Amino acid sequence: MMNHCIKDHPLFGQTLFADNGIVEIGIPLSYGIRIGHFSFVGEENLFFEHPDDMDDFTTEEGWRHHGGHRLWIAPESEADYYPDNDPVEYRIEGERIIITQKEDPWLRVMKEIEITFEEASIKVLHRVTNTADTPRECGLWSISTLRAGGVEYIDLPLREDGMDPWIRMGAWDYTSYGDERIKYTREQVTITHLPIDARLKIGFGHPVSPVRYEFGDTVFYKHFNVDRDKVYPDTNFSYEAFFSKYMTEMESLSPLGVIGKGESMTHTEVLELRRK
Repeated sequence: MMNHCIKDHPLFGQTLFADNGIVEIGIPLSYGIRIGHFSFVGEENLFFEHPDDMDDFTTEEGWRHHGGHRLWIAPESEADYYPDNDPVEYRIEGERIIITQKEDPWLRVMKEIEITFEEASIKVLHRVTNTADTPRECGLWSISTLRAGGVEYIDLPLREDGMDPWIRMGAWDYTSYGDERIKYTREQVTITHLPIDARLKIGFGHPVSPVRYEFGDTVFYKHFNVDRDKVYPDTNFSYEAFFSKYMTEMESLSPLGVIGKGESMTHTEVLELRRK
């Protein structure tokens, strides 16, 4: 049974809070499209919250990171940074919460997120509808931004006796493979959040789902599907990890596809909480 109410949040403003007695979410209504809060009921937010006085992760045009969980379009472009600071609409249909953002004038798409509670997790369906007159090729990019101080574990697919490369990883240009936060083994990549200025981002094609982030006695799991027979954005990466001194981003991507005018594309994740 889902409980919900609207309350004022000191950072988010008017916020729709909902829970199922085990986990709770907070959805800012004055900007978006975001899930701003995710935790066990009554506990601290595991998502990063972008302070009002922080200039990092903002643009001159007015875009702000805001934190939380968001939906973007891949591959990344300047159009992703439309200042999404306008109110969103929501509706509740049975046990589902559906959040809709008005048309993005830079990307020419409508974004929508459907959230359903499942015990200690939420199922999040992301939908993008093309509002432009021409088709577009893209993937959906689901980004969960976790607070600082945890450790991320990314399990790698194992195979014996292959004759071709099997484990694929790549780094963005500001990343060092020798970064002290990263540890590589055959089975797993571990990234420990440290409060250092250097940013890092690495992509994987394809890790074993779920990936997880341990913070204190709580573990955040990000479940997503991978289809090796399809082509993904960013040189065929289905998962990417970004770290800064403030937070870490856990990012899954859908395969590339073409959506015509009025057509939609979806990408589904399950975000789960467990005790360590």
